[in-house]
Amino acid sequence: MAKPDLKEVTEDVPTPVKKKRKRLSKKIEGTVLTIVEATTETTMTFDLLDLPADIQALFAPFGMSQKLGDSAAGKKGQEAVDSINKVWEGLKAGNWSVRAPAAEKITKKSIISKFDEMPDGKEKDIAAGLLKTLGISVD
Repeated sequence: MAKPDLKEVTEDVPTPVKKKRKRLSKKIEGTVLTIVEATTETTMTFDLLDLPADIQALFAPFGMSQKLGDSAAGKKGQEAVDSINKVWEGLKAGNWSVRAPAAEKITKKSIISKFDEMPDGKEKDIAAGLLKTLGISVD
């Protein structure tokens, strides 16, 4: 009996997607932070007011640094600067949940559209070869 071609057998088998489970869940109510650790299901509560005043005072600039730094995650250059400034302006206006816009998504359709707009010639042939290498058919 001939062995089956594994590529042929597994080609149509979908890859299961595992949903990432959060290890910690956090909730803030007033000055109290509640953290639940997922594996042990341990619940811990921490009240900011239980800390000495000098430690409490350090939390505001630390939180500001985290909030503004997070707004630039995955960005660089002017995009990062614009993102930080947008979040800062939102915070000053009293909007805690302001978010910088996500970066533009590049789709396969948009790549093919740009390729189709290229004039015929050597550059388009090179682009076709590169896209084929990436598994994008432009025929």
